[in-house]
Amino acid sequence: MTTTVATARGGALAGTRGLVRLVLRADRWRIVIWAVAVAWLTVVSVRALDDLYASDTSRAARAELIASPAATALAGPGYGLDDYTIGAMTANELALWIMLPVGIMAVLAVTRHLRAPEEDGRLELVRSQPVGSAAPVVAGLVAAALAVLAVGTLTFVGLLATSLDPAGSALMCASVVVVALVLAGASAVASQLSAHARTASSLGMAAIGVAFLLRAVGDVRGPRSTSVWTWLSPFGWSQATAPYTEDRWWPLLVGVAATAVSVALAFALAGRRDLGTGLLAERPGREHGRIRGVVGLTWRRQRTAIWSWGAAVVLSGALVGVLAAQIADFVADQPSLEDLFPGGVGGATAAAFALYSVFLAVLAFAYVTTAVGAARHEETSGRAETLLALPVSRARWLGSQLALAGAAAVVMLLVAGLVMGLTAAASLDDPSQVRTLVGAAAVTIPGVLVVLGVAVLLLGVAPRAFAAVWAYVAYVGVMAMFGDLLPDGADAASPFTYLPALPAEPMTWTPVVGCTVVGLVLVLVGTQGFRRRDLQG
Repeated sequence: MTTTVATARGGALAGTRGLVRLVLRADRWRIVIWAVAVAWLTVVSVRALDDLYASDTSRAARAELIASPAATALAGPGYGLDDYTIGAMTANELALWIMLPVGIMAVLAVTRHLRAPEEDGRLELVRSQPVGSAAPVVAGLVAAALAVLAVGTLTFVGLLATSLDPAGSALMCASVVVVALVLAGASAVASQLSAHARTASSLGMAAIGVAFLLRAVGDVRGPRSTSVWTWLSPFGWSQATAPYTEDRWWPLLVGVAATAVSVALAFALAGRRDLGTGLLAERPGREHGRIRGVVGLTWRRQRTAIWSWGAAVVLSGALVGVLAAQIADFVADQPSLEDLFPGGVGGATAAAFALYSVFLAVLAFAYVTTAVGAARHEETSGRAETLLALPVSRARWLGSQLALAGAAAVVMLLVAGLVMGLTAAASLDDPSQVRTLVGAAAVTIPGVLVVLGVAVLLLGVAPRAFAAVWAYVAYVGVMAMFGDLLPDGADAASPFTYLPALPAEPMTWTPVVGCTVVGLVLVLVGTQGFRRRDLQG
């Protein structure tokens, strides 16, 4: 039976089952790592909240803090604050931080199976077999959906072992799944627009950032039930379900409809382009010009990701500075909150800035991880082998990419700190905030270096397990936000456990130097591993 006849009999979906098995086999360890990491962190966090806030008084004080503009922008609207139960605390404070890493997982999974194989030529070989034109798209989306469902299911099973209401847990896990599916659909559309996997991934990550900012602006401006900005974000739809309090399932229908529309659009766009191309026209290069060495080539590859991630980090910093006056006014109007902070209103504002500085650093973590991931993709696609056949050493090739990624992350954080300081200075009428917040952003840089080192270590020593670095990024982010609530030692592998939380804490240089040394050692070990192993290891 010829390929043409087999494909005709199966139609556009011919070969889908085999492709689904193939991509699930390739992703099986990624799915296990993500599911176990998310479920474990969620269950441990819930049990810690249950232990720390056992009394009505402690939960009431926590509710007042969650109602502040800073907490609302960072975690979302507060439901059930009048009678603040552990369930409401879980939905208000943890749900968004479960949605974010699972959404990132979904975006990367779709790009990995829809665009990357097409860019490096593997899909052309697959399509030479009895495989329909729509089968790769379906297989990629099904694989991403099954991964998301695996994470949601394991998290729900874990929550059954806590004191939370099972119905509320089911709703919260369903909310996480729906957000991830919406973002997977958006990533599928992005994969049709660009011919390059790294650009499609950047567009998907940009969608996450825009959705987060829309929700933050809408929730702060409120009221949450009528804010147009909040209802433009999939995070807003899922948080509107209010698990454990109002238990509304209907907002998830908005997410399901959005997923269906985006998937249909992705199929329509896939049928309007040729294999290996994107719908967005690529600008031709200069007729006369040259790329200045390996660094210049790396810049050409990464500049879109640098600009998009940089814009997300800087805009987030600006939003924090604008909220400074609202934070101070809120604490001043709540005398009971002043007792929670050593410096009163000033201490509360400093604590908020310290937390937001860490949040900006987590965004920088995500960028450097995508940058090292781009190097891994260059290797698996065979382009690195072609370049290394020239008089270019492995250390030089990888070093140029790491140097550019590290320098870009440093610039992002410093510019974000400067913008945050300028807007905070104007909001609080305090010029000293500029220097303070630039310092707060700068002290997180060693943490970025540690994450970069972990990524390089996996790239050099265990390249097939590189996806595990995203689990580490999620771990560091959760530990930074909720490490104080977790059992002793749970945050031992996070650099923020040791770095000073400026401006809420005094500056200490020992952990800064220590984290810098650890990051450099990890980078060196990973680079040596890359030099010694076979390509596409």
